[in-house]
Amino acid sequence: MKSSSEITLSILLIGCFFLVLAESFLSFSPPSPSLSPHRHVNQEGKGQPLVRPIVKSSDRLRLFMADPKQDLTGKVVAQRYIYRFSPTKSPVTSRFTLEERQYYTVAQDRSLEAFGDKCFIFRDDAEVKDNGIDPPEESFKKNGMPRVYTRLGKALLTLDNLKEADEEEEGVGGSVWESSYAMALYCMENPDVLVGKGIEVGSGVGIGGILSAIGAGLACRSNESSESAAALKYQSIEDIANTPLESSNPENDSKDSKAPVPKGLSKIIMTDSHEPLLTKCLDNLAAASFPVSKAEVALLDWNRRLPNEMKNNFDFILGCDCAYYFPLVNPLARTVAYALKSSPYDRKNNEQMIRGKFLHIGPRHRESIDDLRRKLGRGYRMNTRMKDIVLERIDLVPLIIDNMESVQSQMKEEVEGETGGYVEYQNMESTDYSALVGYHNEDYDGFNGDYFFPAETGKEGSYRDSAQELDYGTEMM
Repeated sequence: MKSSSEITLSILLIGCFFLVLAESFLSFSPPSPSLSPHRHVNQEGKGQPLVRPIVKSSDRLRLFMADPKQDLTGKVVAQRYIYRFSPTKSPVTSRFTLEERQYYTVAQDRSLEAFGDKCFIFRDDAEVKDNGIDPPEESFKKNGMPRVYTRLGKALLTLDNLKEADEEEEGVGGSVWESSYAMALYCMENPDVLVGKGIEVGSGVGIGGILSAIGAGLACRSNESSESAAALKYQSIEDIANTPLESSNPENDSKDSKAPVPKGLSKIIMTDSHEPLLTKCLDNLAAASFPVSKAEVALLDWNRRLPNEMKNNFDFILGCDCAYYFPLVNPLARTVAYALKSSPYDRKNNEQMIRGKFLHIGPRHRESIDDLRRKLGRGYRMNTRMKDIVLERIDLVPLIIDNMESVQSQMKEEVEGETGGYVEYQNMESTDYSALVGYHNEDYDGFNGDYFFPAETGKEGSYRDSAQELDYGTEMM
């Protein structure tokens, strides 16, 4: 039998054990979930990010600046991403690329502070002008990995200081979604999308619509320049002598200072249901020097009846990843169906006249996009087409610049200098997207929607497979 002293010692030891256990339990705190407003749980239950998190100061930048031998105080560091349609994987390709750039200033303690807002650079195909410079010779990083390079095309236009919404503002429309970049590249390759009067649904701060319209305008200008250059090869000396010189009228200069948009674009209306976002959208239109007569902003709530003046009124409707969860599908489809112009059958030419086109681009994994297609077809008897797109994001090695005044000369030197446009990159990712195009059934006259649309008559279930769901082709666009 144990003595009382042994019992007391055992009790003390057991007490100490539980005390240590309790302290360790109280000091433990589980990792907190991300509070970033740019990442949301998918309403479909998949938990996938709706948009890539916006990097305020990337780990790669901090690692890049970790070399103590390099004095970066007072320098400017540019974080750069190149977006393009995959030249090998994407069924839809484009000769153009889009660069997203964010500048940072470097303090003495090597901390980074964002300088200005996002900058976007439209670039031409790197192979348009072959300078005969070979890629850099094979070399290796300190970790033994080989260096990899991509080639930049000539900068066509730079848009500075396009703003996102402040973090405390509600809604996902305040962020730039990568679907916007896919939309812009698509419109650059298919500028005829933006002809006539149209709207962008779910514009948010408007960067997607702005990039798409200006990109399409740049593509038109580039195509015209190529055609003019080809025509000049066949001009006689007399033709060249009789060609009038370009006017130096200051009024023309002021027009040229405006961002280019397609000549056939009469107006694009940027819409959203959140007024603070539209205020930011106005700021971005001004920052991009968008022609004032070519753009408007307007409140539009899909859950409300479309105003009569907006019905059967638009030649095109754009949307960037608007159907990101199922409850948005029905109101979005109804808004599109009533706002889009009818496409009647032309008996004289024996073909349908496609007067109104809807273009929506979003991630391929989003099941709600398939739901949107079905709703447009079965609920509103619209013809729909789809095509897959593969968007690549190339993370370039951060660029160190002495000051902001040297940015333009650096951009020119990078493409036309000794490197021939080859720049090192550190990572490449690809994301699958779907382009959905819709237009009205030839029997819809623009006014009989309440009687013609199965979603309005309650006969949607009986319509089903009679809706045309065509294999997508770019010939219409």
